[in-house]
Amino acid sequence: MRHAALALAAFANAISPAAGAEPVMLEPASKWAADFARDKCRLVRFFGPESARNVMILEQYDPGERFALVVGGPAFGIINARKASTVRFLADGSPTKAEPLVGPMDGYGRSLFYLSVALAETEAKPDPEAAAKAPALLDSALAAQVQFVEVSDGTGAVRLMTGPLESAAKVMNRCTLDLLGTWGLDPEQHRTATRRPRLANQQAVSDKLGQTIPWQKLDNGNGTDALRIRLITSSDGKVESCTLVETPDPKITERLCKSLAKAKVEPGLDAAGQPMRSYITINIFVGAPITVTKVVGT
Repeated sequence: MRHAALALAAFANAISPAAGAEPVMLEPASKWAADFARDKCRLVRFFGPESARNVMILEQYDPGERFALVVGGPAFGIINARKASTVRFLADGSPTKAEPLVGPMDGYGRSLFYLSVALAETEAKPDPEAAAKAPALLDSALAAQVQFVEVSDGTGAVRLMTGPLESAAKVMNRCTLDLLGTWGLDPEQHRTATRRPRLANQQAVSDKLGQTIPWQKLDNGNGTDALRIRLITSSDGKVESCTLVETPDPKITERLCKSLAKAKVEPGLDAAGQPMRSYITINIFVGAPITVTKVVGT
């Protein structure tokens, strides 16, 4: 169940059932199992009969309302990789349009990796200022309303009968806040923060990274589909340290972190409105034009 076992290459030739088919409904075959590490929090659960086992993984690398969702196993062969699929967590909620990375997972065959989903999506355009002010955690009250997790491509659907995710959300929130402590930050200060840090020169950082990333070296079939960069930022707006999460090549780390050393940062603010030490996360998805897809606080 190691993350490195996900070889998320292109995968085709999926078979979809006839339009209007009922969802494939899978009952749990296990309780949630925690798989926590220094740089991420993960919950794993299995579904379906032992002869055709399926797996669902919830994963976060820092506190937030969004998370990665991985589902794999024989049931997901009906979800067509050539279509933008949807994910739904609430029975009366609108499905989230999300096209996953698709490929084999060690031990489970075909898998779908949704890089960033939320329990509920809003159709309104995100307000960067509002997002920067509110402490971001999974909404356990909203998670309590979940009865299933459904993945669909419009013609076929797989429904994992999870039941309420309230406990899972609370465990993930606790774990991600604890992660901050392992990075030398104050979890309680972040839970009550009034503003998270953000890059003042985000476009310049994005352009610099695009020129720095050794794309050919990364695109070598080793399953690397995302670069996750964590910056620890000081209260006076400087980058204290830089880490490439789950990227073992020290040369890549040195090269990218050097390009980020002088990034301009607007520091986070604590509950009293005072500048605080914090962090910024940058996710870069390999195989697409360079873009800062997620910066905490923006």
